[in-house]
Amino acid sequence: MTISNKTNAAALGLYTAGGLFWAFLPFFVGMNVASGGLSQAQAGSLGSGYLAGFSIASLTALWWASRFSWRGLALLATLVAVSALLLLARVDGYAASLAIVCAIGVAMGTFWSIAYRIFSESASPERSFAIGIVVSYTMLALISFAVGRYIAPRFELLGASVFLGGLILLLGMLALLLPRSGATRESGTGELVWLPPLPILLALLGIVGSGFAFAAVWAFAERIGADAGLDAARISPVIASNLLASALGSVAATLLAARAGRTLPLLAGMALLLVALLALARLPGFWSYAAALAGLGFAIGFVLPYQMGNLAALDGSGRFVVLIAAAQGIGSALGPWLGGIAADAGGFGLLIAIAALAVLVSAFATLATLRAGAAS
Repeated sequence: MTISNKTNAAALGLYTAGGLFWAFLPFFVGMNVASGGLSQAQAGSLGSGYLAGFSIASLTALWWASRFSWRGLALLATLVAVSALLLLARVDGYAASLAIVCAIGVAMGTFWSIAYRIFSESASPERSFAIGIVVSYTMLALISFAVGRYIAPRFELLGASVFLGGLILLLGMLALLLPRSGATRESGTGELVWLPPLPILLALLGIVGSGFAFAAVWAFAERIGADAGLDAARISPVIASNLLASALGSVAATLLAARAGRTLPLLAGMALLLVALLALARLPGFWSYAAALAGLGFAIGFVLPYQMGNLAALDGSGRFVVLIAAAQGIGSALGPWLGGIAADAGGFGLLIAIAALAVLVSAFATLATLRAGAAS
């Protein structure tokens, strides 16, 4: 199927909107620890609550993506996200905050599931996924910098929530460009199949592993810098640079997508993830912190388009590509939660070690996926 320019524009807008709370997450976690009276584990679990909602929306997309209007669902998700953000700064209590961030996650997962379905139907899924990351993460880097440097320090959580809610409202309105219908590719039987075949399960496991590793560190990126004694005014530009580096990593993936296959680029990206994590465990100064986070961002931005494109190539029906967002959500939901527990128990060194182990699991699963795909 040929994807129209209007549909592509809507998908890019929804993909960007779906990443806004993720870009805000390190500051949100930091504010809850520094001034909200929460432990690292509690604050991290708020991030996991958001990502759990994200995963719920993504997993159930196997059902709703082929039954309801994407335009209507995206507009409803916009309303939910904006309303929840405006409530977030006005409620007291951990339980209420957890319920609200979960609702935000459901809306964000809806955005990404729709966008991934559209990206997967292009002639070159790797290229489409990479372009989506380049465009959205560049915008998210600028937004993250503005929130961390100017809005959150001055206006705190209320100002940040209003700012993000306004952006989601604007981007969510691009859903009006979507076609009224939903699915365009269906399996031949028309039956709802919940269990993907083994190669797709392995591909999803690879995405879960890389998502876990990145999220475990990303949620505590601000805390890692603060723990190392770095100036708060210098930390927020570094966090923004991580998102920009992710965009640059996807630019590199776009340039290599049709030239170098998948195996070598994927393994090289996984190796870079490990190197960046090890560098983050040893922080002699500000520039080491900046280089490690930038390397982490570049590596995840480089790896993800290949992992996503590989799954799209394995999924001829187009039914299981919506699970890309679920795999990211599950891995990312576990990351801040287990990362917070690890940080409380053994410091950030233990957190980083667990993230590195997840990268190794992702690399092995990805290699097995590629071998299975080559053999099929």
